Amino acid sequence: MEEVNAKAYLASIRNVKRGVNTRSKILEVISNKPQTLKSIAREVGKSSSCIRRHLRNMEKEGIVRSQKFKGKKIWIVTGLGQKAIEEIV
Repeated sequence: MEEVNAKAYLASIRNVKRGVNTRSKILEVISNKPQTLKSIAREVGKSSSCIRRHLRNMEKEGIVRSQKFKGKKIWIVTGLGQKAIEEIV
């Protein structure tokens, strides 16, 4: 059984098991080290478009954010969003 990250549940959309599992994997990958969309997709084993959709949904709720680093867009986990989601769950 896969371990689900409580921060992967979103308040603004319906949470289906597959989506929560994918978001949990994304959070695990970028918690260790901020990464680009392509590198996240490669490590999670999903398409870039799938990962982009999940990142945008998590960004809307403040769980992750993007920033430019050396000319590339990287994704990082935000502490503020994590606390807000933990209070909801």
